[in-house]
Amino acid sequence: MGKINRSDLKVVSAMRLKRIFGFLVLCVGVSSVFIWREGQLAPVSQAEPAPLSEEVLAQKDVPYVPTPKEVVTKMLQLASVTKDDVVYDLGSGDGRLVIEAAKLGAKGVGVELNTRLVVESRENAISAGVRDRVRFMEQDLFKTDLTPATVITLYLLPKVNLQLRPTLLQLKPGTRLVSHQFDMREWKPDQTELVQVGSRPHLVYYWVVPAQVSGTWEWNMPTASGEERYKLQLTQEFQGVKGTLSIGDRVIKLTDAKLTGDRLSFKTVESVNGTEVTMQFDGKIQEDAIAGSVNLGGNEAQRRDWVAKRQS
Repeated sequence: MGKINRSDLKVVSAMRLKRIFGFLVLCVGVSSVFIWREGQLAPVSQAEPAPLSEEVLAQKDVPYVPTPKEVVTKMLQLASVTKDDVVYDLGSGDGRLVIEAAKLGAKGVGVELNTRLVVESRENAISAGVRDRVRFMEQDLFKTDLTPATVITLYLLPKVNLQLRPTLLQLKPGTRLVSHQFDMREWKPDQTELVQVGSRPHLVYYWVVPAQVSGTWEWNMPTASGEERYKLQLTQEFQGVKGTLSIGDRVIKLTDAKLTGDRLSFKTVESVNGTEVTMQFDGKIQEDAIAGSVNLGGNEAQRRDWVAKRQS
């Protein structure tokens, strides 16, 4: 954690005094604790946010509800955040997730529409000693360039997740996504975790943005008698992949096909002269090429390289 200098302390003190004064004016005569949400008051527990009413959900696209610390920790763990990451938190609230990511050495960016919460986030970053590793932007998440992110975290609402889904799927393959409480419907998560906070369960969903591999890929590979032409035909639904491999006039169905970010693996099994022959393919997708290796029959001595090109 970095050191807080004297000027930072003055900034923090001034911001706190201003915020406390404003809060006291707002809460005169009110006995409960309230959070101000764009012209409305919503009661919350000091220990844990109260469930949102249907009326609140209808009035605001993404109401502010703080994510419990235990859930923040699990979200960062699922994404395996390190100092090499750039973490974007969409609807960053008081900045807690971005700040925790920065404590792990990552760079963090918070995107938030609420001016008061952006100010509070910057103050919290100063207090935590991570101001040099974080940035908070007051802007619409749909107008935000997400391409620098290696990790994106979300605590939005189902309809907002679905509106954002096409943009997320166009990000660089391998980008990690973590959502608190709400999934992406047909885009099934790669992993789901349950976090119990007191008496309330919280779901955390994890995805890796998949490369686009649908289509036909072709390459030549040497054999004992020369070369054979290989044709790989793939269909894709999110990270789910199916297809066939044609070798000459033989068509073999793929098994154990797996797409994780920009990494593709699959296996073929066929009977040749009464003997079962297995080939395990692994490759990395780079736009319109897949480069990797194939293990023939589980024999490392029979491992060969392959480079396939996507056909137009």
